Amino acid sequence: MGRRTRKIHFCRTMLVYFFSCISWCCASVALSAEVDVEHHLEVELFPEEHRLIGVDRMTVQASAKEMLTFLLSEKADRIQVQINANDRETDRQGKSLQVPLRADERDRVIEVTIRYWGIFDDPVPVRPVNMDNPGFGVNATISSSGSFLLAGAYWYPVLNESRAVHNLTVLAPAGMIAVTAGQALGYVTKDGKTISTWRVDYPIEGLSLSVAPYVVREKNAGNVTAATYFLSADQHLSAAYLDATANYLSFYSNLFGPYPFNKFAVVENFFPTGFGFPSYTLLGGSVLRLPFIIHTSLGHEIAHCWWGNGVYVDYESGNWSEALTTYVSDYLSKEKKSDTEAKTYRQQLVRNYATLVTPNNDFALNRFFSRHDPVTKTVGYDKGAMVFHMLRKMLGEKAFWQALRDIYKQRRFVRTSWKDLQQAFEKRSNRSLQPFFNQWVYQKGAPRFYLDEVKAEVTAGKWKIRGHIVQQKPYYAFPLTLVLESDGQKKYNTLSVTADHATPFEMDSETPPQKLILDPEVNIMRRLFDSEIPPAINSLKSSPSVLFLVSETAAAELVNAARLLALSLGMKTYEFVSANNVSQKQLRENDLVVIGHPPQKPLLRNMPPQIFIDNLSFVLNDRIYNQASDVFFGVFRHPFENDRVAALFWPLSSEYAESVARKVTHYGKYSYLAFQNGKNQDKGFWQIEDSPVVYSWSQGNN
Repeated sequence: MGRRTRKIHFCRTMLVYFFSCISWCCASVALSAEVDVEHHLEVELFPEEHRLIGVDRMTVQASAKEMLTFLLSEKADRIQVQINANDRETDRQGKSLQVPLRADERDRVIEVTIRYWGIFDDPVPVRPVNMDNPGFGVNATISSSGSFLLAGAYWYPVLNESRAVHNLTVLAPAGMIAVTAGQALGYVTKDGKTISTWRVDYPIEGLSLSVAPYVVREKNAGNVTAATYFLSADQHLSAAYLDATANYLSFYSNLFGPYPFNKFAVVENFFPTGFGFPSYTLLGGSVLRLPFIIHTSLGHEIAHCWWGNGVYVDYESGNWSEALTTYVSDYLSKEKKSDTEAKTYRQQLVRNYATLVTPNNDFALNRFFSRHDPVTKTVGYDKGAMVFHMLRKMLGEKAFWQALRDIYKQRRFVRTSWKDLQQAFEKRSNRSLQPFFNQWVYQKGAPRFYLDEVKAEVTAGKWKIRGHIVQQKPYYAFPLTLVLESDGQKKYNTLSVTADHATPFEMDSETPPQKLILDPEVNIMRRLFDSEIPPAINSLKSSPSVLFLVSETAAAELVNAARLLALSLGMKTYEFVSANNVSQKQLRENDLVVIGHPPQKPLLRNMPPQIFIDNLSFVLNDRIYNQASDVFFGVFRHPFENDRVAALFWPLSSEYAESVARKVTHYGKYSYLAFQNGKNQDKGFWQIEDSPVVYSWSQGNN
């Protein structure tokens, strides 16, 4: 049973003071056909008490139902509801607030007022070590450092399944400015309080809010305002962010259609986050200060204003927006630089999938809803981006980009599913794409294929090359490019691989063949073979069990850094043991992380020649590291098991171990890292020596 709310009379003196600062006029006309609710929301924040007082006066287009159902946080209390200025008793169960309607109130426009209090105090991470969850589980918190209220926290009443516009007024201590979606109508400070007023005149499904002592800077970007809301310590970053924002807005407007909002703001949060909301992004200060963010994450979040915050996601059928946004921002930025960078990026997407996603934890793309760990990120972002790339290659430039423009034009502020996207691409390409979507979106996995039975025969001075492309189950159908290298020449052939065990092929050559390569440009999403994957830090993130090997003489600071390393990599099952007292069985049954200089040389016998370890130094790529601040981290083939990896964490001084341990997780795709004074000096991949999709006649028997 729900609990029936009482009629509560708020402290009159407080309300008189509170709302004397705010004006509100009841709507006198019916709502538009696209909007169910118009909010006139007024809140005051009391950071020292983590408290919010709110009044939401709503114009609601009621249906013929007997009940209105609002969603309001379970942390909300002292709830008072009125309909057309008359008190109304309600039923409440959890975050569901049910408001009964009289017969004469149904199927017409009514005025609903909800007053409430709430304590929002989710703990905020002070020094987080893992960034896989961009919000760290924080949904709503009000504090003296700042306030952060996600729409999904229901910090104000939301009519269930409604499309709403919002008028928002926020009172906070002097200097604390509020930021949300939509257009800023002004900031005024009086009587020790700062009043922020916002208007969101397009329909959205929920409003998020950030409040902090911001310094606001703006720049015109055509008809759009680019803005930064930074804390005073980071004001020196503002100009670069404003310029980059203006450039991104211009680029995406030309690519997809006019920007859907009147501003885009880069907002600094008081703890590390990476959120994209309609018309703004919320990034932690430590994130803002990273030099690459302007060139990577910023473009990603601005692109979300078209995909996800412009065209809405129908989450019941899966979240396609992260895949598309990754493709048109992160990937496209590499493609604009060079074909080589684009290929390297695609190669890394495929490696991420092979490293982090196993048949046991894999899932279909349409079952991706949000990122919360490396596996969900890899399927939803990385595999998804490759799916859009394959679709683009199959349909061609004109049909692909025009279909996206069609989707944006026709489905702005409308929930959109994978099926809706499919229909738009089908219309532009004038063909059924059901087989494509069935195998790439609606079923899990990716093809694994290799060259087999490759033969080269010469007749009358001409060479005939034959062979098979063999797949492991499940079987896929896809176009595949083969390149034949001979006498310094490259000959390309595109083959339609069928959804069978083997697909035959043949090619001609005027000169003796030297090498045959499948998918040389990495245009097909596939599951790599182990021999094609350079050991990487991501291998540890997905490991089912890790053994940390620590010397009995290791300093306490080094051991603590190693434990921090395990947390930052998001390891779920790991154990610390003495490197001097470990059984062969333990070594064989776990991935290994050696902490400090190993007492057993066989543990590192598979280290590549690029790295050499000594007692007081290491040499990486011919550079000598022998300073106290130098730190090495690398992942190699396991010394005893082919399907496992081993890693070495080798700080030359334990003083610098902790700072590097926090950073390793951000370099997950790499095989090795070298740091000096806490800054990365070198990173890269070990060389791959064998691949089943490459056949070399110098190694064959033809």
